[in-house]
Amino acid sequence: MRPFAPLAAGLAGLCLVALAPAVNAADVRVSGMGVRKCAEWVEWKTANNGQARATTLEWAQGFIAGHNVYARVGRDNAPSVVADAKILVTLLDSYCEKNPDQRIVAGIIGITQSLGGAKLNLTPKAPAQPNPRPDDKSPRES
Repeated sequence: MRPFAPLAAGLAGLCLVALAPAVNAADVRVSGMGVRKCAEWVEWKTANNGQARATTLEWAQGFIAGHNVYARVGRDNAPSVVADAKILVTLLDSYCEKNPDQRIVAGIIGITQSLGGAKLNLTPKAPAQPNPRPDDKSPRES
């Protein structure tokens, strides 16, 4: 096992959040370990797969750090959330055991909100429709 793999995964998660364009608390785009199902988190616990759980925990802490930097309530920064790793693991275990079909990110968002963080909406937006070019005079089909 590479000793920096969990740290690298957490930093990657933070970068994904930190580099998102014009971050709005209502627009959450997720990649990495957070898209995995809670059933996998529980399975890793049962299988004693500490590396997968550590990588996911690093991702979760990066996600929370991104929340603390970018989440807003109106025009103000959302309250920062601090979650000790031992507490975060316990809370995520509890959430995932009750919600195995949910994604890990939903659990982390719920935990973040329960600790005073901003309300985040995971509902995907409809894809933007292309704008017609105003200078295009070509005939259109009807």
